[in-house]
Amino acid sequence: MTNQFKNIQDFLNDDDFVAWVLHTQNDSFWQKFLLENPEKQPMIQEAKQLLEEIRAFEANQPTKLNQSRVWAKLKESMQEEAEIDTPKFRILHSQVFRWAASVIFILGFIGTYFWLSEPKNVSYNSLVSSIEEKQLWVEYINDKATPKTISLEDGSSVILEKNSKISVPKQFDADKRTVILSGEAFFEIAKNPRRPFYVYANEVITKVLGTSFRVRAFEDDKKITVKVKTGKVSVFSQNKHLLNTPESKGLILLPNQQAIYNRPTDVLSKHLVETPMPLPTNDATALPEYFDEQPVSNILEVIERRYGVKIIFDEELLSRCVITTRLRDESLYEQLDLICTIIGATYKEVDAQIVFESEGCQ
Repeated sequence: MTNQFKNIQDFLNDDDFVAWVLHTQNDSFWQKFLLENPEKQPMIQEAKQLLEEIRAFEANQPTKLNQSRVWAKLKESMQEEAEIDTPKFRILHSQVFRWAASVIFILGFIGTYFWLSEPKNVSYNSLVSSIEEKQLWVEYINDKATPKTISLEDGSSVILEKNSKISVPKQFDADKRTVILSGEAFFEIAKNPRRPFYVYANEVITKVLGTSFRVRAFEDDKKITVKVKTGKVSVFSQNKHLLNTPESKGLILLPNQQAIYNRPTDVLSKHLVETPMPLPTNDATALPEYFDEQPVSNILEVIERRYGVKIIFDEELLSRCVITTRLRDESLYEQLDLICTIIGATYKEVDAQIVFESEGCQ
């Protein structure tokens, strides 16, 4: 590997070297490389200094970028290459070509630099910085052990959990309501079909009209979750640090459903929440708790309505399975487990739905 680094340009062309300088990736390897190749240290220091100057350029501080030095070093690197003696190719190593090659190299290198140095994840700070009128927004921070309730100007409320923060406008736009979250919060949104409510949390955007839901999106977490308690929301992801709304590839969530965004793999998927809760109801529409000699198909339909969870089963097959049971305080999964034990069935979750499998009853 040592032989591949003959000049500064070779170091700048190496992605691993750039990642080490910018992000200290694989530091042990490069420290060992320095010890084993002391003659390369002057070139490494020059290459590192060039990278630092380009880093300053990225930070909107062009005065810190010594462009003359960058060009001089690149030109010097180009001149170090051996020239081919044939007249046909000697022109390729003329001063004009060297400068042209340098231009091509520096443009390509800076593009590579930005690609390597650009954060792979969307952060709270990057979203806040994209707000054009920052003076009209206010930030709430909860550094206490207990949740903090925030009342918004549209009548919505946010329960901000520990070590979380949220940025909200002093007054929402006429056509939409937008907030930016870092951490975990429970939202109860005032219904307004003409003004959808958007929660930006890292790469995940949640859009609602009026509902209650929970978002968890800490900066260092590998997963972002959105859990719906009531109503309906749409969840979609973005990999840019902008307040836009790319809804075309989103998911629709109903009560007891959650969206999980895997940040390392950039995958958004839908699941049931860990503990589905019965939907709000009143006495007039209360569902039965005791079932006397009832077909399992009827009981599953009751469970389906109680939790708002779609249960897929063979109605004709299970209508011949008749049981007597009481389903009251058990969780959804405990109720399903009980039925499965009685008739020898199984179930699994697929795309936030329950697939109930049975061979039927004799």
